[in-house]
Amino acid sequence: MAGAGMAVILAGGKRGLRPGGKAAVFNVDGKCPGCCQCEPFVLGSFTTNRYYNPCWDLTPYQGPGQAPPGSYWRLIEIGMCYPYSYPWYGAGCVNSEGRLVGLPSQFCSNYYYDGYMELQIGCYDPTDNRIHWPGTCQPLSTRYSC
Repeated sequence: MAGAGMAVILAGGKRGLRPGGKAAVFNVDGKCPGCCQCEPFVLGSFTTNRYYNPCWDLTPYQGPGQAPPGSYWRLIEIGMCYPYSYPWYGAGCVNSEGRLVGLPSQFCSNYYYDGYMELQIGCYDPTDNRIHWPGTCQPLSTRYSC
């Protein structure tokens, strides 16, 4: 009997775990239709402050091979873990070469407090039509187009 929060195994299928520890259901052929080869991760982090460390150089993250093709990136402040209504400081897609499309060369803060910034790589999950991000600060978002 299926219900909220319960796992259901389809006929001929088996259950298993993705590399990140999330549950997955595999079909008879051993394929996981809802799985992708992408796991969310933090590509870089930096603490900004208007007085002593105002700018984060993002050029080391601009080359090819930075993230899995077809994934997404965002620049987010995680110190206060603001609600979903607060904007990110940048977001975009990862192209077929693994480049973060639209990533600026730097992020500069005008705030007087420490800003704990992360450059995150997120993965689209077709089973729930959302992007999954690393950590606990705004871990899910709607899919956006690039």
